[in-house]
Amino acid sequence: MRIIAWIHVVLGLLAIGSGAIVLRGVLGFSVSGHRVARFLECSLLASLVGLLPLTRHLLPIQGICILSVYFAGVVVLAWRKFHLDGLWLSVFAFSIVAVLYLNVVSVSIRLFTCSAQFEMVSTKYGPLFGIAQFAFASVFAVLAVMAVRKCHTQQTHSF
Repeated sequence: MRIIAWIHVVLGLLAIGSGAIVLRGVLGFSVSGHRVARFLECSLLASLVGLLPLTRHLLPIQGICILSVYFAGVVVLAWRKFHLDGLWLSVFAFSIVAVLYLNVVSVSIRLFTCSAQFEMVSTKYGPLFGIAQFAFASVFAVLAVMAVRKCHTQQTHSF
């Protein structure tokens, strides 16, 4: 199980890195289709590994990975099916931020739960982890608002 968790972390970090590049492009109106595809590939691989091992009950990390897959599907739908026309450009921008956020959350949870001294960390730094998750959510909420607003100001893009 530990090997699967570390593979998930590595793939998640790759997805976060490529997602940051895509988000920078969304905020600057210069998104490359190749970079979006690479980000979605890394994110979907990380989510697939995050769903392992299969258990009888859905773990929180698995729920986060499933949400990430759903948002990635929305990105593909807005990008390939609707060609980012009208409202779909805003949906695309919001969904890119959501996938990136869910990757950050899943990696942080894996790192927190895979530490060698989990018992000590969870009792001593448990509230600190909750504060960090709130900070992540706040930052990504601001990024999502910025991305959607950028899409409203610029109607024509070449993706």
